[in-house]
Amino acid sequence: MVVLHRLQVEHILSGSTDMLALISDKSAHGGPVEGALTRIKAEPNARSRIVSDSHQWEAPMSYAEILVALGEDDAAYQRASYAGMLAGQLGASLLGVLSRWPHPPDVEPNATIGMVGELLAEARASCRLDLATVEAGFRATVEPSVDQVFFAGGIGSMTEAVLREARRADLIVIGRSTPSGDDDGFCDAQVLLVRGGRPVLVVPPAYEARALPRHIAIAWRDCRASRRVVREALPLLRRAQQVSVVTLNEVLSATPASSAADIVGFLQSHGVPARASGRSGAAPLRELLHILDEDDADLLVAPAYCSNQLVCSELMRQTTRMLSRCRIPCLLST
Repeated sequence: MVVLHRLQVEHILSGSTDMLALISDKSAHGGPVEGALTRIKAEPNARSRIVSDSHQWEAPMSYAEILVALGEDDAAYQRASYAGMLAGQLGASLLGVLSRWPHPPDVEPNATIGMVGELLAEARASCRLDLATVEAGFRATVEPSVDQVFFAGGIGSMTEAVLREARRADLIVIGRSTPSGDDDGFCDAQVLLVRGGRPVLVVPPAYEARALPRHIAIAWRDCRASRRVVREALPLLRRAQQVSVVTLNEVLSATPASSAADIVGFLQSHGVPARASGRSGAAPLRELLHILDEDDADLLVAPAYCSNQLVCSELMRQTTRMLSRCRIPCLLST
């Protein structure tokens, strides 16, 4: 049996005579390669169908583990509850992560090194006690709806802890960052997007939901980040009742209308009820927020940054503003 990689299939479909001869020799006794070649000869659209099939082989069916960044405030427990709902309904395990620095002790001017060491030890012990308290609250919140729950706590940077634990997760769920960022135990969304290698779901404060997103809006730009985030969101998109693809024109680039039709076709081939919204805007942020309010969407899927350096800084600025003003969760990727 000859097993072909997707790139080999595309090479065959491009019309390489040498490759066709080689594969024909190896498939003289029949098999999947001969079937592919037969389809190429018999069907005019065989190339697009076979490549579409290769995409389906790679598409994620679901998330195996979801990571949620925890905290000690009410918004953090609501975020954990939302992540637990996602994990429970998607059949995934849930990993809660919390890392924080101890509060610096008050040191008298005449304190000795031994006294300072004791104060630091007390601060670290108090920090570990706080971690244990958060873990207990986290488990009590999510265990009724999630089969497998894990916790990773430590002392140090919250962003670095999430980056470290994200190696085992499919999706990262965080809250909005504050101006002081990681100093207050918040995750830096920009750092996670650039270095994490995983899609990041940013949940606004006080957001509650008891079911998977029913209406998902996709902010579509014809760039690598858009294509990647759409593919990574497939486990949620497949379970939505409605998916709207909103084409947005950037300040320094325009997204061709044909690319929206292509992405709608891609989603429909994966069983997603997608349609193009038919609306676009030269002011992406304002137009997007208006569409979200008008269509009553409950999840936004959008690229965070792109490889084009001319527009990357503008997209970073717009992403930051979008996260501060959007009232629904935003699934982002780079």
